[in-house]
Amino acid sequence: MPLRLCAGTLVVEQPDQVLLDYVDARNGYAFPAYDRLVTNGSAALVDGDLLAPALIGAEVDRGRFALLREMLPALGGIASLPAVPLESADDAVVEQVADLFAVLDEAPYAGKGVRGTIISKVLHRKRPDLVPLYDSRIFESYTAPGGIERSTHRSWREFMALLCTQMRDDLRAESTAFDDLVGVAGDAGALLTRLRILDILVWRTADAWH
Repeated sequence: MPLRLCAGTLVVEQPDQVLLDYVDARNGYAFPAYDRLVTNGSAALVDGDLLAPALIGAEVDRGRFALLREMLPALGGIASLPAVPLESADDAVVEQVADLFAVLDEAPYAGKGVRGTIISKVLHRKRPDLVPLYDSRIFESYTAPGGIERSTHRSWREFMALLCTQMRDDLRAESTAFDDLVGVAGDAGALLTRLRILDILVWRTADAWH
């Protein structure tokens, strides 16, 4: 049955097949390398976590690695996020997630080589049920006409709060379908959260549209 995501602007016709295609390691997507990378086994960030984006399409060279290490104190709040999935999070928790991206709005990091794509891919693995992945396909899909309004003046923190809120709405609106998809992924040997599955469906469908 089709899924409607991104405030109803994106239709995923066969979500189970899209998901199964992605988790099939023979197809060369980021699963399982990114999702199953083992670093310190906790929600606290360590150096190894800063290299994880390279496994899901975002290069971390020496300069970006150095910037990420400088950002670690600001990103450390990932370890103290409430233990709730995004679909169950209240607005206060959404704001806590968005707060982690505020470092990108501050000197000396604003406009540098590390942006929301890399930060999200560092943080998501630590809380794959709560912190969303972000990249250009997610942006294009969630800011399509009828979705989040585009603005050149919005901060990273403000945008991530809006993105989390809309993703939460999607997960709630299609809750039964996502329950089923968690089972589909599990049967294929992929233990994925609803939020990670949401990212896969949007990312792959947006790719097909382009």
